[in-house]
Amino acid sequence: MLTTLFYIALLAASLAMVLFFIGFVLMQAGLPWLTTLFYGIASKVLLLTMLSLAGLALLALLLTIWRELRGYFSRESFALRRILSLHNHQRNLKQQTAQQWRQLHYLNRFKRHRLLVANNRKHLRELFDAVNRELQAVKTQLPSAKYRHLKKALRRCYRQGDVDGILSVRGDMQCR
Repeated sequence: MLTTLFYIALLAASLAMVLFFIGFVLMQAGLPWLTTLFYGIASKVLLLTMLSLAGLALLALLLTIWRELRGYFSRESFALRRILSLHNHQRNLKQQTAQQWRQLHYLNRFKRHRLLVANNRKHLRELFDAVNRELQAVKTQLPSAKYRHLKKALRRCYRQGDVDGILSVRGDMQCR
C-alpha cells in the first residue's frame, strides 16, 4: 500500500517536472501568460508531491513504530524475555554462589593458616621452655663459657623460629 502511494507521488513529481519543461518551452516561444500558468501549476503539483512524500514518510514511521511495539508486547516476545531473564538470573545466582564459595574457601584457608602459625609458635615456646629447663638443670655441670654460648644459641634459634637449631642446642648440651 505504501509503495503504491510512493509510486503515485513519484509520478506526480514527474508530472510537475514535465509541466516545468512545458512552461520553459512556452517561455522560449514568447508566451509569458501560459508560462506563468504552467509554472504555477507545476509548483503546486511539486509542493503537493513533497507534502505527500513527507506524509508517507511519517505514516511509514508510525506504522513501523506500531509494528515494533505490537511485536515487543506480544505474548511470544514476553515469554522469550521472561525465559532470558530467568536464565540470566540463574547464571547470576551460580556466579554469586561460586564467588561466595571462593570467599569462604579463602577465609577458611586464612583461618587455618593463622591457627597453624599460632600452634607452631606455642609448640616452639614449649620446646624452648623445655630445653631451657634442661639447660638450667645441667648448668652446674657445664663450663661457664659453654653455658653462655648454649644459652645465646638457644635464644637466637627461638627468635628465628628454628626448631632444628633448638634441637641441635639440646644435642650439644647432652654431648657436654
